[in-house]
Amino acid sequence: MSILPAEKNTPVTGLPALFKMIVEGPSKVGKTTFAASFPDAIIIECEPGGAAHAGCYVLDVVTNRKDPLTGIRMAIEELKTDTRFRTVILDTIDAAADLVAREVCKKLNIETIADAPKGSRHGVQWEKYANEVTGLVGALIALPKNVIVLGHTKPATYDGEGDKRVMRNPEGLDIYGKAARILYARVDNIGHLKVVNEGGQLKRVLSFRGGLDCTRGSRHPALSDKEILLPQVGGYSVFEALFQAPKETSK
Repeated sequence: MSILPAEKNTPVTGLPALFKMIVEGPSKVGKTTFAASFPDAIIIECEPGGAAHAGCYVLDVVTNRKDPLTGIRMAIEELKTDTRFRTVILDTIDAAADLVAREVCKKLNIETIADAPKGSRHGVQWEKYANEVTGLVGALIALPKNVIVLGHTKPATYDGEGDKRVMRNPEGLDIYGKAARILYARVDNIGHLKVVNEGGQLKRVLSFRGGLDCTRGSRHPALSDKEILLPQVGGYSVFEALFQAPKETSK
């Protein structure tokens, strides 16, 4: 019997029931506000105060907690069975990654994540960091819910000048390179939220338009290569409308 498929694949359409997305961008651009507009949302807040104006549930895992990383892991475990929440937001991945770096340093008895442990091969600390960060996000995206991972961006870096200018690293999440690359491969939708000036008016745009110097994009045809104009508050209804099939007009 042949193992080859007998029929063509049926493309996925509509807004997936369990939607997974990374939203990256600069500070104060509205990432948290947009994510909080998703239905029945809870924010796992790794940056105290960042979700102060969000109209949803907020779990501050940092303030008055000796081990914030354990708080994140406990929350993920409870969310596996808690049906009150349909959307889980991690705010932000770079803040959570900093917590991971501290934990790795403590376990390896080193001062900073850039230090190599005595008697260990070079780079072992970065490997542990990447494994822990990607494991944390992996546990999040495995939840039977919408999952939005928020993160700050670092700009693209280049070597050389003029005609010899070559990109070293694309614009992307402000975390260690290997960990970022693994996360991008695991999550189907990566949007960049930015503010643009159009005719003297500032507008928020969520871009899934890829390029040579960035990492954004989407595997879903409703988002692939799209740029979405978001309202100043919320944005879920605009986002959801992109996945709805166009209504047939009567003749």
